[in-house]
Amino acid sequence: MLIKITRLEDLHDVLDYCSNQQAFGKPACFTVLERICINQERGSLLSQINQDNQEGDKRHYKCPPKLESKIRFITQKVIDINLITN
Repeated sequence: MLIKITRLEDLHDVLDYCSNQQAFGKPACFTVLERICINQERGSLLSQINQDNQEGDKRHYKCPPKLESKIRFITQKVIDINLITN
């Protein structure tokens, strides 16, 4: 369960980073479709950790490998930025 929560936090962080980049006039890290995929995985993870859901109600979705590579890259960027600012 801890792995799922950590993954949820990572996915939130990369989406937040992408939004912040756009707010400062920089290009988005992810396309609209990539953001949809990331949010699909977030929804899937939330359905899996919800104790009220029966096994049949739980959704299982994982981002495609190419997008996963981008997520890992941006996650590392977020970690590096947090290390510098803290």
